[in-house]
Amino acid sequence: MEKSTVERSLDASIKDGASYNVMVGFGELYVGACAVSLGAPDRLVALLTTIPLFLGACAQVLTPQLIDRTGKRRRWYMLGSVGQSLTWMLMISAVLVERRPGFYLLLTGFTLYYVMLQFTIPAWLSVMGDLVAPEIRGRYFGRRTAFGILLQFVAGVMGGLGLWIFKKNGLEKWGFVTVFSAAFLARCASAYFLSRMTEPPYTPREEESFTLWMFLRRLPHSNFAKFVVFVGCLTASAQLVGCLFPLYWLRMLHYPYWWQYTACVTGLIVVQIPALLFWGRMADRYGNKRVLTATAIAVAVLPALWLLSTHVFLAIFLQMWSGFFWSGFNQSVQNFLLDAVTPPKRARCNAYLSLITNFGLLVGGVTGAFMIDYVPMQIGPFHVPYPFWTLLIMSFVLRSGAVLIFIPRFREVRDVPKIGVVEMLYTSTVDTAENAVNLMAGLVQRGGRE
Repeated sequence: MEKSTVERSLDASIKDGASYNVMVGFGELYVGACAVSLGAPDRLVALLTTIPLFLGACAQVLTPQLIDRTGKRRRWYMLGSVGQSLTWMLMISAVLVERRPGFYLLLTGFTLYYVMLQFTIPAWLSVMGDLVAPEIRGRYFGRRTAFGILLQFVAGVMGGLGLWIFKKNGLEKWGFVTVFSAAFLARCASAYFLSRMTEPPYTPREEESFTLWMFLRRLPHSNFAKFVVFVGCLTASAQLVGCLFPLYWLRMLHYPYWWQYTACVTGLIVVQIPALLFWGRMADRYGNKRVLTATAIAVAVLPALWLLSTHVFLAIFLQMWSGFFWSGFNQSVQNFLLDAVTPPKRARCNAYLSLITNFGLLVGGVTGAFMIDYVPMQIGPFHVPYPFWTLLIMSFVLRSGAVLIFIPRFREVRDVPKIGVVEMLYTSTVDTAENAVNLMAGLVQRGGRE
């Protein structure tokens, strides 16, 4: 493909990502709050962030087969993106009907939302793997995601403020109708920009195909398969409590939508902007395995930090901690896949990675949802004020175990400098600080000349 064609496609992809994140900020961030407002039981609210993700991952397994059969990728990610935009119509309808059927309509719409999303990912990721050169992947995806995250933050703040205003005036359901409608329009814009991308030539090869069972049989021997198991176990450990945070904030701690709940959900977002640029440069220089190690350790200790206090400012800080390290982890998972897997296998390997990861989400989420009513609040001589805290302790132990057991079992696939994680973090932080100082000095000098 011509360089200009590739550049136009990558520019369209950045605009697609920006529009998609606006949809997330207005809509996806507040689906859990909508379920709470519909009066859904705690267990069902927790499952809202679990079942849709797993069923979506099951749909993802279908996409590589369609790609191999047709030799086309663009048609499938376009079909999924348009279908996902239409799911907002179901979720808008859910707000306008009676509360109990409304929740099940919301659950149906949110499940289809993730089915359509996950259906697009193997085809889209396969195309992006062909368009983005390996030496710039960390920086490109970091820049793309950071720009989208900035817009997601703005949309999230506007959505939370809008919901607060509508609720204050006794019009809560119309607040959800408004923000979900904005999400629908943003996803339509995202689909338009996706349609502006050019699909590189693709020829499926029979020898590159393999079944899920063949993939699972290679778990003890394959470097990539060991990496997938690690991601799945860490994800399951995190989802044990991750699906319950809306309940913890809204029903246990009684945070209002504005400003406390909105500050928590958007605090996780805003810090990802500098984080993605930081981790992207680090991954390009030192490899994705070291970034995965550093971020996984930070993610593992996070549940223990939630036990320090229920103060909203600590909650905001820990959400920012979560956003900083999870963003680096998730970006490096994607880039590790692109590095470790040959182009013809990317769609299928991504589907299997997503299936196993989301199976972990299902196991962790269902376990957390059903244990929240039964876990003890007395642990030896210690009494915890909320059952959610017992699950936090369990999540901390499981995350730590996943890191200790699986991190040593897979290796970096690129030829990168050998350096320890602590030294990598120190060197990268110093370099980033120096670049920031030089940038500020340049701006001051330019202002002085003017």
